[in-house]
Amino acid sequence: MSDLATRPVMKRRRIYRLWRSFLRAQNWELSTGLVIIAMMVLAALLAPYIAPYHPNQINIVDSLQAPSWHHWMGTDFVGRDVFSRVLYGLRVDLLVVAIITYLGLIVGVTLGTISGYVGGWFDAVIGRVADTVIAFPFIVLVLAVVAIVGPGLKGVGIGIIIVGWALYFRLSRSEMLVMREQPFIMATKALGFSHLRAIFRHALPNLIRTSLVYSTVDVVVNMLVIAGLSYLGLGQQAPGADLGSIIASGQGYLLSAWWITTIPGVVLMLFGIGVSLIGDGITRGDLTLGSR
Repeated sequence: MSDLATRPVMKRRRIYRLWRSFLRAQNWELSTGLVIIAMMVLAALLAPYIAPYHPNQINIVDSLQAPSWHHWMGTDFVGRDVFSRVLYGLRVDLLVVAIITYLGLIVGVTLGTISGYVGGWFDAVIGRVADTVIAFPFIVLVLAVVAIVGPGLKGVGIGIIIVGWALYFRLSRSEMLVMREQPFIMATKALGFSHLRAIFRHALPNLIRTSLVYSTVDVVVNMLVIAGLSYLGLGQQAPGADLGSIIASGQGYLLSAWWITTIPGVVLMLFGIGVSLIGDGITRGDLTLGSR
Protein backbone atom coordinates (compact mmCIF):
# COMPACT_ATOMS: atom_id res chain seq x y z
CA MET A 1 0.00 0.00 0.00
CA SER A 2 1.36 3.45 -0.91
CA ASP A 3 2.30 6.15 1.61
CA LEU A 4 -0.59 8.37 0.43
CA ALA A 5 -3.08 5.56 0.90
CA THR A 6 -1.95 4.75 4.43
CA ARG A 7 -1.96 8.35 5.72
CA PRO A 8 -5.75 8.54 6.38
CA VAL A 9 -5.58 5.21 8.25
CA MET A 10 -2.65 6.42 10.39
CA LYS A 11 -4.44 9.67 11.20
CA ARG A 12 -7.58 7.78 12.25
CA ARG A 13 -5.49 5.55 14.48
CA ARG A 14 -3.87 8.56 16.18
CA ILE A 15 -7.27 10.17 16.74
CA TYR A 16 -8.53 6.88 18.18
CA ARG A 17 -5.54 6.70 20.57
CA LEU A 18 -6.21 10.28 21.73
CA TRP A 19 -9.89 9.53 22.33
CA ARG A 20 -9.09 6.25 24.12
CA SER A 21 -6.59 8.06 26.36
CA PHE A 22 -9.23 10.67 27.18
CA LEU A 23 -11.73 8.03 28.25
CA ARG A 24 -9.35 5.97 30.36
CA ALA A 25 -10.26 6.06 34.07
CA GLN A 26 -6.65 6.46 35.18
CA ASN A 27 -6.38 9.70 33.19
CA TRP A 28 -9.01 11.53 35.21
CA GLU A 29 -6.80 14.66 35.34
CA LEU A 30 -7.12 15.21 31.59
CA SER A 31 -10.86 14.54 31.59
CA THR A 32 -11.54 16.85 34.55
CA GLY A 33 -9.29 19.62 33.22
CA LEU A 34 -10.89 19.51 29.77
CA VAL A 35 -14.38 19.70 31.29
CA ILE A 36 -13.46 22.74 33.43
CA ILE A 37 -11.77 24.62 30.57
CA ALA A 38 -14.48 23.63 28.06
CA MET A 39 -17.17 25.03 30.34
CA MET A 40 -15.25 28.28 30.81
CA VAL A 41 -14.58 28.65 27.07
CA LEU A 42 -18.21 27.88 26.27
CA ALA A 43 -19.42 30.43 28.82
CA ALA A 44 -17.05 33.05 27.38
CA LEU A 45 -18.14 32.38 23.79
CA LEU A 46 -21.82 32.55 24.73
CA ALA A 47 -21.39 35.68 26.87
CA PRO A 48 -23.55 37.89 24.57
CA TYR A 49 -26.39 35.36 24.89
CA ILE A 50 -26.23 34.26 28.54
CA ALA A 51 -25.14 37.49 30.24
CA PRO A 52 -28.29 38.94 31.87
CA TYR A 53 -27.06 42.55 31.58
CA HIS A 54 -24.68 44.60 29.49
CA PRO A 55 -21.27 44.51 31.21
CA ASN A 56 -21.06 48.31 31.37
CA GLN A 57 -24.69 49.00 32.28
CA ILE A 58 -24.70 51.38 35.28
CA ASN A 59 -27.54 51.34 37.82
CA ILE A 60 -26.66 53.34 40.92
CA VAL A 61 -29.84 52.22 42.67
CA ASP A 62 -28.59 48.60 42.66
CA SER A 63 -24.99 49.38 43.66
CA LEU A 64 -23.19 46.94 45.99
CA GLN A 65 -26.00 44.40 45.93
CA ALA A 66 -25.07 40.98 47.34
CA PRO A 67 -25.41 37.87 45.11
CA SER A 68 -29.07 37.08 44.47
CA TRP A 69 -31.38 35.60 41.83
CA HIS A 70 -31.35 38.92 39.97
CA HIS A 71 -27.57 39.35 40.18
CA TRP A 72 -25.90 35.94 40.55
CA MET A 73 -22.53 37.43 41.49
CA GLY A 74 -23.83 40.70 42.94
CA THR A 75 -23.16 44.21 41.66
CA ASP A 76 -20.23 46.59 41.96
CA PHE A 77 -20.04 50.14 43.32
CA VAL A 78 -21.92 51.64 40.34
CA GLY A 79 -24.49 48.85 40.02
CA ARG A 80 -22.90 46.90 37.16
CA ASP A 81 -23.69 43.19 37.17
CA VAL A 82 -20.52 41.31 38.22
CA PHE A 83 -21.62 38.06 36.55
CA SER A 84 -21.97 39.78 33.18
CA ARG A 85 -18.64 41.54 33.59
CA VAL A 86 -16.90 38.27 34.55
CA LEU A 87 -18.25 36.55 31.43
CA TYR A 88 -17.05 39.32 29.13
CA GLY A 89 -13.80 39.71 31.03
CA LEU A 90 -13.13 35.97 30.81
CA ARG A 91 -13.81 36.18 27.08
CA VAL A 92 -11.14 38.83 26.65
CA ASP A 93 -8.60 37.08 28.88
CA LEU A 94 -9.01 33.67 27.24
CA LEU A 95 -8.60 35.10 23.75
CA VAL A 96 -5.54 37.15 24.63
CA VAL A 97 -3.81 34.44 26.65
CA ALA A 98 -4.41 31.82 23.93
CA ILE A 99 -2.97 34.08 21.22
CA ILE A 100 0.12 35.19 23.11
CA THR A 101 0.91 31.73 24.53
CA TYR A 102 0.50 29.64 21.40
CA LEU A 103 1.92 32.22 19.04
CA GLY A 104 5.06 32.12 21.18
CA LEU A 105 4.92 28.31 21.16
CA ILE A 106 4.68 28.13 17.37
CA VAL A 107 7.56 30.56 16.86
CA GLY A 108 9.77 29.01 19.54
CA VAL A 109 9.19 25.37 18.62
CA THR A 110 9.67 26.04 14.90
CA LEU A 111 12.91 27.94 15.41
CA GLY A 112 14.16 25.46 18.00
CA THR A 113 13.48 22.45 15.79
CA ILE A 114 15.18 24.02 12.76
CA SER A 115 18.07 25.29 14.88
CA GLY A 116 18.71 21.91 16.48
CA TYR A 117 18.50 20.11 13.14
CA VAL A 118 20.61 22.52 11.10
CA GLY A 119 23.14 23.70 13.71
CA GLY A 120 25.99 25.94 12.59
CA TRP A 121 25.80 29.73 12.47
CA PHE A 122 21.98 29.74 12.46
CA ASP A 123 21.89 27.81 15.74
CA ALA A 124 24.55 30.10 17.26
CA VAL A 125 22.77 33.34 16.32
CA ILE A 126 19.26 32.30 17.36
CA GLY A 127 20.62 30.69 20.51
CA ARG A 128 22.35 33.89 21.63
CA VAL A 129 19.20 35.90 20.95
CA ALA A 130 17.16 33.45 23.04
CA ASP A 131 19.73 33.56 25.86
CA THR A 132 19.57 37.37 25.89
CA VAL A 133 15.78 37.37 26.05
CA ILE A 134 15.72 34.79 28.87
CA ALA A 135 18.35 36.69 30.87
CA PHE A 136 16.40 39.95 30.67
CA PRO A 137 13.94 40.49 33.59
CA PHE A 138 10.54 39.41 32.33
CA ILE A 139 8.30 42.00 33.99
CA VAL A 140 10.73 44.83 33.24
CA LEU A 141 10.64 43.98 29.54
CA VAL A 142 6.84 43.80 29.49
CA LEU A 143 6.59 47.14 31.33
CA ALA A 144 9.06 48.67 28.85
CA VAL A 145 6.89 47.58 25.93
CA VAL A 146 3.78 48.92 27.68
CA ALA A 147 5.58 52.23 28.21
CA ILE A 148 6.32 52.42 24.48
CA VAL A 149 2.98 51.15 23.12
CA GLY A 150 0.80 52.58 25.89
CA PRO A 151 -1.42 50.95 28.56
CA GLY A 152 -3.64 48.18 27.27
CA LEU A 153 -3.63 44.51 26.38
CA LYS A 154 -1.81 45.18 23.10
CA GLY A 155 1.40 46.25 24.83
CA VAL A 156 1.13 43.48 27.42
CA GLY A 157 0.65 40.86 24.69
CA ILE A 158 3.61 42.07 22.63
CA GLY A 159 5.85 42.08 25.69
CA ILE A 160 4.89 38.53 26.70
CA ILE A 161 5.39 37.18 23.16
CA ILE A 162 8.85 38.79 22.93
CA VAL A 163 9.88 36.80 26.01
CA GLY A 164 7.74 33.66 25.73
CA TRP A 165 9.12 32.16 22.51
CA ALA A 166 12.65 31.77 23.93
CA LEU A 167 11.73 29.07 26.47
CA TYR A 168 9.95 26.99 23.82
CA PHE A 169 13.00 27.46 21.61
CA ARG A 170 15.27 26.03 24.30
CA LEU A 171 12.97 23.06 24.97
CA SER A 172 12.55 22.06 21.33
CA ARG A 173 16.20 22.67 20.41
CA SER A 174 17.49 20.45 23.21
CA GLU A 175 15.14 17.64 22.16
CA MET A 176 16.04 18.06 18.50
CA LEU A 177 19.76 17.73 19.26
CA VAL A 178 19.03 14.27 20.68
CA MET A 179 16.40 13.30 18.11
CA ARG A 180 18.51 14.08 15.04
CA GLU A 181 20.80 11.19 16.04
CA GLN A 182 17.90 8.76 16.26
CA PRO A 183 17.68 6.04 13.58
CA PHE A 184 14.35 7.21 12.17
CA ILE A 185 15.70 10.73 11.52
CA MET A 186 18.92 9.37 10.03
CA ALA A 187 16.78 7.13 7.81
CA THR A 188 15.10 10.19 6.29
CA LYS A 189 18.50 11.26 4.96
CA ALA A 190 19.23 7.79 3.59
CA LEU A 191 15.86 7.76 1.84
CA GLY A 192 16.55 11.14 0.27
CA PHE A 193 13.76 13.02 2.03
CA SER A 194 14.04 16.82 2.04
CA HIS A 195 15.11 18.63 5.20
CA LEU A 196 11.68 20.24 5.48
CA ARG A 197 9.96 16.85 5.41
CA ALA A 198 12.40 15.42 7.95
CA ILE A 199 11.83 18.37 10.29
CA PHE A 200 8.10 19.01 10.02
CA ARG A 201 6.77 15.55 9.12
CA HIS A 202 8.96 13.31 11.28
CA ALA A 203 10.80 15.30 13.96
CA LEU A 204 8.32 18.01 14.99
CA PRO A 205 5.35 15.74 15.82
CA ASN A 206 7.57 13.69 18.12
CA LEU A 207 9.02 16.59 20.13
CA ILE A 208 5.99 18.88 20.41
CA ARG A 209 4.62 17.04 23.45
CA THR A 210 7.09 18.57 25.92
CA SER A 211 6.27 22.08 24.72
CA LEU A 212 2.54 21.38 24.95
CA VAL A 213 2.94 20.24 28.55
CA TYR A 214 4.98 23.34 29.38
CA SER A 215 2.40 25.55 27.65
CA THR A 216 -0.15 24.56 30.30
CA VAL A 217 2.09 26.19 32.90
CA ASP A 218 2.78 29.12 30.59
CA VAL A 219 -0.94 29.73 30.02
CA VAL A 220 -1.54 30.06 33.76
CA VAL A 221 1.48 32.35 34.20
CA ASN A 222 0.41 34.56 31.29
CA MET A 223 -3.14 34.75 32.63
CA LEU A 224 -1.81 35.86 36.01
CA VAL A 225 0.51 38.41 34.38
CA ILE A 226 -2.37 39.87 32.37
CA ALA A 227 -4.60 39.96 35.44
CA GLY A 228 -1.82 41.48 37.55
CA LEU A 229 -1.03 44.24 35.06
CA SER A 230 -4.74 44.97 34.64
CA TYR A 231 -4.97 45.15 38.43
CA LEU A 232 -2.23 47.81 38.31
CA GLY A 233 -4.09 49.71 35.58
CA LEU A 234 -1.69 48.78 32.75
CA GLY A 235 -3.85 46.11 31.08
CA GLN A 236 -7.46 46.31 29.97
CA GLN A 237 -8.63 49.91 30.14
CA ALA A 238 -12.01 51.21 31.33
CA PRO A 239 -14.82 50.75 30.58
CA GLY A 240 -13.72 47.36 29.28
CA ALA A 241 -13.41 44.53 31.77
CA ASP A 242 -11.12 41.61 32.38
CA LEU A 243 -10.64 39.57 35.53
CA GLY A 244 -7.75 41.69 36.81
CA SER A 245 -9.54 45.01 36.38
CA ILE A 246 -12.70 43.63 38.01
CA ILE A 247 -10.68 42.46 41.02
CA ALA A 248 -8.98 45.85 41.23
CA SER A 249 -12.30 47.70 41.11
CA GLY A 250 -13.48 45.92 44.24
CA GLN A 251 -10.41 46.24 46.45
CA GLY A 252 -11.81 49.31 48.21
CA TYR A 253 -15.00 47.39 49.08
CA LEU A 254 -13.44 44.11 50.15
CA LEU A 255 -14.94 44.18 53.66
CA SER A 256 -18.38 45.45 52.67
CA ALA A 257 -18.78 43.87 49.19
CA TRP A 258 -16.44 40.88 49.12
CA TRP A 259 -18.03 39.38 45.99
CA ILE A 260 -16.62 42.01 43.61
CA THR A 261 -13.06 40.84 44.22
CA THR A 262 -13.50 37.28 45.51
CA ILE A 263 -15.67 35.74 42.78
CA PRO A 264 -13.47 36.83 39.83
CA GLY A 265 -10.49 35.59 41.85
CA VAL A 266 -12.17 32.19 42.23
CA VAL A 267 -12.79 32.08 38.46
CA LEU A 268 -9.12 32.82 37.88
CA MET A 269 -8.17 30.05 40.32
CA LEU A 270 -10.48 27.53 38.59
CA PHE A 271 -8.87 28.37 35.25
CA GLY A 272 -5.44 27.64 36.71
CA ILE A 273 -6.62 24.33 38.21
CA GLY A 274 -8.22 23.23 34.93
CA VAL A 275 -5.16 24.00 32.82
CA SER A 276 -2.83 22.34 35.35
CA LEU A 277 -4.96 19.17 35.28
CA ILE A 278 -4.75 19.11 31.48
CA GLY A 279 -0.98 19.36 31.71
CA ASP A 280 -0.85 16.47 34.19
CA GLY A 281 -3.14 14.44 31.94
CA ILE A 282 -0.98 15.01 28.87
CA THR A 283 2.09 13.98 30.86
CA ARG A 284 0.48 10.75 32.07
CA GLY A 285 -1.47 9.89 28.93
CA ASP A 286 -0.23 8.27 25.74
CA LEU A 287 -0.61 11.43 23.66
CA THR A 288 2.24 11.20 21.17
CA LEU A 289 1.08 13.25 18.19
CA GLY A 290 3.44 11.92 15.62
CA SER A 291 4.48 8.63 14.11
CA ARG A 292 7.92 7.43 13.35
